[in-house]
Amino acid sequence: MITAFASPATYVQGDRLLPQAARYIAPFGDHGLIIADDIVWELVGGQFYQYLTAAGLKIEHVHFNGESSPEEIVRIGAIGQAQDAKFVIALGGGKTNDTTKAVGDQLGIPVVIVPTLASNDSPCTRLSVLYSANGEFLKYQFYDKNPDLVLVDSTVIAGAPVRFLVDGIADALSTNVEAQTVARARATTLLPLQTHQTAAGLALAEKCEALLFAYTRQAVSAAANHVVTPALGHIIEANILLSGVGAESSGLAAAHSFQNGLTALSGDVHRLSHGQKVSFGTLVNLVLEGASDERFQRYLDFESDLGLPTTLADLHLDEATDDDLMKVAKLTVQPGETIHNMGFAVTAKDVFDAIKATDELSRQLQRQF
Repeated sequence: MITAFASPATYVQGDRLLPQAARYIAPFGDHGLIIADDIVWELVGGQFYQYLTAAGLKIEHVHFNGESSPEEIVRIGAIGQAQDAKFVIALGGGKTNDTTKAVGDQLGIPVVIVPTLASNDSPCTRLSVLYSANGEFLKYQFYDKNPDLVLVDSTVIAGAPVRFLVDGIADALSTNVEAQTVARARATTLLPLQTHQTAAGLALAEKCEALLFAYTRQAVSAAANHVVTPALGHIIEANILLSGVGAESSGLAAAHSFQNGLTALSGDVHRLSHGQKVSFGTLVNLVLEGASDERFQRYLDFESDLGLPTTLADLHLDEATDDDLMKVAKLTVQPGETIHNMGFAVTAKDVFDAIKATDELSRQLQRQF
């Protein structure tokens, strides 16, 4: 059995980190690109640009059009090639990060990720989710290495609407649930060449969950008031670093496959974020693995306290027919999905039953209070 572990080369997190960022970026070269959309540029990009140029770096701002599409990657890559860019910086959210990683890979230059939200774990991973120019999912694209540098300014994260932090918590909560499933099954991780978990990767997934249960209430209160506290720092690290590295090096199972399965349907379910969809998928994962009532209740209570979806009604699927749910179940178990890391054969009927059981159990348990 071959095990593997992957992570960003360097991860730096701190309060008011952007004014100090140049000293971490300068070793890559004296000129590069910074990719950001108009909203992010207006909020923090212009000031960040001034910090970098005042420190002697030559920076070309490239407007991001909002979609991590092959066309956008080629367009920005051509700009980087013409500028002979020595590095590329992402300033923004998940799709900005994914596009920047692809551009860096295309040009063979260092990738710097500066997230403005803690809503997902994309900053630390060696993959991108690619979409068409119209926003339709195309594929996952994997790279030979993780980003070279991830810089997380806690002040910037605290300044964002608190709902984005909660989305990240929802996604991070699935990390250890799925990692433990993969461990029991002795299944493979997201890393290439069918590699297995290291003890380090599993330990990070476990630490991610421990921080979530210990500090989430304090962190959400701090973020709602746009202030930085030690608790918020712990949750930012859990959402971005520990979730990203823990998931990539420990593997995924049913929670994320369920989220992908929801693309079989149209409608209001797709107004929800990735993390909100995964939150219900985490409960489905627990039902499929045969978790105890006590274990299920622990995760249900955590998600319910945050206002995350725990029933089909919360997913805007209360009027979904059994045929609709079977469509989701069939897509959830399509070949190549991570649900096949459960350690036993999982059929569409199994997933359908788990979805129905999760919804009923969640409603019953919450009616008790």
